[in-house]
Amino acid sequence: MSLFNLRSRKKKEEYNEISSVKKVEDSKKHELSEIVDSYIDKKAEGEIRMSNPLMKLTETELRDLCRHHIDTFENWSRRIIDETFKSCYGTDYFNYMISEEQPLVKSEIKKRIEKRVSDNPGRFPRKIDAILLEDIEYFLCRDDLYCSHFKTVLEPFYSGVLEIRKVLSRLIPIRNKLSHGNTISLHEAEQCICYVGDFIDVYKQYYSALGKERDYNVPVILRIKDSLGNDIIRENTRYSWELYFYGTLAPEIQLRSGDSYKLWVEVDSSFDSSFYEINWIVKQDYRTVIKKEREKLLNSH
Repeated sequence: MSLFNLRSRKKKEEYNEISSVKKVEDSKKHELSEIVDSYIDKKAEGEIRMSNPLMKLTETELRDLCRHHIDTFENWSRRIIDETFKSCYGTDYFNYMISEEQPLVKSEIKKRIEKRVSDNPGRFPRKIDAILLEDIEYFLCRDDLYCSHFKTVLEPFYSGVLEIRKVLSRLIPIRNKLSHGNTISLHEAEQCICYVGDFIDVYKQYYSALGKERDYNVPVILRIKDSLGNDIIRENTRYSWELYFYGTLAPEIQLRSGDSYKLWVEVDSSFDSSFYEINWIVKQDYRTVIKKEREKLLNSH
């Protein structure tokens, strides 16, 4: 007889509660067992071999998967940094001075970001879009900014700024290898996927605590690009996003008969594409539907 059953004799309610919990735990163990079994290769009788699911990916697929995770982490981090700084220092926070001798953004980072924006304004519509993983580490882990803003975001999971620096210092070399076309090991891929997943979960928990889970814990369109070189980033995901390409809020687009036009949308990459569906509708005169598609890409002629 188990220890739970011995104790439950003293109080029937406790027995019922414990038995209920045990059933849930047994169910979870069974589900976990099925998942683990799917990654066990059974060779000969009495002999098994554990397999890593990443082993089944090609080098290109492995690199794309890790690049996808890094991009996801950067997008979420830029969002939370941008929202925090706008709220505390105003929309022009890149030029904000904390004191006469200390800027919010040090001159080295600011000059590099301004150069990246000026060299490629289509790719970086906002300055925050041009920050690198090293800059994210700088903002999240700078002692004064960490204590004032990001400690409450990150410390429910991480032990402190030293652990966060250590995790980011492991992600940066992996990002560098991916950016320069170098090979990454399976261990580095596992680190990338796990570390990024932890960060995203922390960010989502933070927004949930603020009551913003409906704003950020659902897939939303973050960016629109087209074949004419337009690149529009959604700055506020709390409200519906409608754009009319008449030359006011969005660039004016004029197409002639026979022209080809492509439009891409970028959805929050922390959600698997199987979780949502994108419907395209092309109308004429606001009423007549002339085309329908279900893809991330609309290709129209």
